[in-house]
Amino acid sequence: MRWSVDAWDPGYGSSLDVDDADGLADTNVPVEVDVEVAGPDWAPRDPASNAVRPTTTLFCDGTLRTDARIWITGPDGRVRPALAASVAAGAVRSAGGRAEVVEVTVARVLVSASPDMGAIPTPWGGYEPATAGSDLDAALVAAVLQAMGRLEVQVASAAAAAADLVVVDGRLQAPGHPPGTVGYVKAHAARYLADRQHEVVAALGPGQRTPLFRVQQVRSTTLSWYLRLPGGFGHPWAGIVRCEVTNDVPPARAATLADRACLALPGYASQPHKDSRAPQNLVPVGALEHRLRHALGDPRLLERHLRRVAVAA
Repeated sequence: MRWSVDAWDPGYGSSLDVDDADGLADTNVPVEVDVEVAGPDWAPRDPASNAVRPTTTLFCDGTLRTDARIWITGPDGRVRPALAASVAAGAVRSAGGRAEVVEVTVARVLVSASPDMGAIPTPWGGYEPATAGSDLDAALVAAVLQAMGRLEVQVASAAAAAADLVVVDGRLQAPGHPPGTVGYVKAHAARYLADRQHEVVAALGPGQRTPLFRVQQVRSTTLSWYLRLPGGFGHPWAGIVRCEVTNDVPPARAATLADRACLALPGYASQPHKDSRAPQNLVPVGALEHRLRHALGDPRLLERHLRRVAVAA
């Protein structure tokens, strides 16, 4: 028996979410692999000889927390569910061997499909109404994620002007990111490529990438590439991340950004003894996550306040 231990902390799931014995779940979204080179010519790619390493890289991330589950009673006596949640987004600028947090923003939202919801004030910022698509828990969570995405766009837009490369942790699902923003996906749950191209991903060396491919998803179309970070071990896709830019970026510009990412991101790969999601959870992002969780405030104080306000209402 050949076996290995996944480097990720089990509490974070797995970096490779296999569907069955065949591996990643197939996806039925249209994928075009002939963007940069023809599909049969796919091979691991080093950065172009004229590629320029970014001097300033901006890393953006967001986090969220459900503070309380709320029940809203309308004038007709109908009871509807809601979530009181805190969201935060921030940015780290890295340049000249130094990194600093340049932006942290916190917002609180009350998401529900109820037309009778209103803001709930607190001493630490009020919960502002945000409409969910339905009463289903998945719809409520989606509305919280959308609020966090909007905050990430706001933060990235405010801090991006002085950066050569802007990297947002996660997919570029929220509209409005600065042009050329790179989405950074740490874990993999779907197989986008056919066997020929899929094998190229496993063959990547540290700092190498795949050619570009276009993914036409329901809400957005992106140009993507896979990149291997140093330090991954345990399975053929260890240390593999997927990067993406929006489809309005011309392929030549996307290739330039992909090469810049190859030159910059491996230097920020985390170490297993310091991060339980190494190497994919980049060092600046890990530090920013800690800062953002602290910025959300004490959940016990917020919940107690919400309970007091509910009793007095």
